[in-house]
Amino acid sequence: MSDLATFTGDVLTVSAGTFSLSLTVKQIETAWDALSQIPERRARHELGALAERLNGFGAYVAALVASGGALDAPAELERFASWHVHLTRRAWNMDARCMSWFVVGPSRFPVDRNAKRLRWADAAYRAARDHAAAARKAVERVAFPHGVPGGASRAANPDAPELIRAKIEKHRALHAAMKAANAAIRSAKGDDVEAMVQAVVDVTGWREATARASVVPAQSWMGRGFPAYALSGELAEIKRLEDRLRAIEANRERGTVSMRHNTSAGALEVVENPDAARIQLIFPGKPDDATRAVLKRQGFRWAPSEGAWQRHLNNAGRHAAKCVVSALQLTEA
Repeated sequence: MSDLATFTGDVLTVSAGTFSLSLTVKQIETAWDALSQIPERRARHELGALAERLNGFGAYVAALVASGGALDAPAELERFASWHVHLTRRAWNMDARCMSWFVVGPSRFPVDRNAKRLRWADAAYRAARDHAAAARKAVERVAFPHGVPGGASRAANPDAPELIRAKIEKHRALHAAMKAANAAIRSAKGDDVEAMVQAVVDVTGWREATARASVVPAQSWMGRGFPAYALSGELAEIKRLEDRLRAIEANRERGTVSMRHNTSAGALEVVENPDAARIQLIFPGKPDDATRAVLKRQGFRWAPSEGAWQRHLNNAGRHAAKCVVSALQLTEA
């Protein structure tokens, strides 16, 4: 997969599907006339940084496809490039309204107004950075709706219980091996490192290099074997996975639960969807600004594919749904 952008000779060229763009340093350097004494250098930096972000996303998509992800890569690249360029150029335009007294001088300098514009510009740059991060998460979910291979298993994955059980057994085996290694090290007579390594190999079946790493500390101040915090950390991870497994199995055993309520935003349906592992709020139409503010404050986000406002299906999600219902002054239908 070729790069989305090239930046050579002070010219940025972007090509992603039907979206294309060509920008030069000369075209945008005036945005920093009042902020930098060398605006062309700032413009060159901005174009180069934009090219890096675009190509970084392209490389990420290519890696997902290479890992077996089901993606319409050209469509994803075009969607990202067009919107990210828009957000970036918006930030540049915000910069063009700002000034530095180091450049323009202190005489009759509009401090308060300029400070407000600088905050707006910072927010615009932050929106562009957030978009780059959010786009990676979104495209990963499209590529691997049930979780990246080798990564965390999403609750919506039909095989999630089996995968979590396998992880639990893996951590239990590791915890047992760590305890056995510590016992083997303590049982070795004297301070014979080779005897300790062999003892660890005998009781754990690890390779010699792995056993030696447990015997010979990485730092001189560290003791031999696995410290107590490492053992307790494994137990904590086992407990976390067991709690998650119980929650997933309980949700699936309960099945889909739906309740309808009368609210100030119209008839509201609250659905516990175990297949999607989401608690969903479905309104008859688009909620108004005040209702959307309540939803976002309680952690609900709009999911166009589901036609619902949703968040993870767990006790916290159920409580959040009750808070939304209460805020909308719901009366039982």
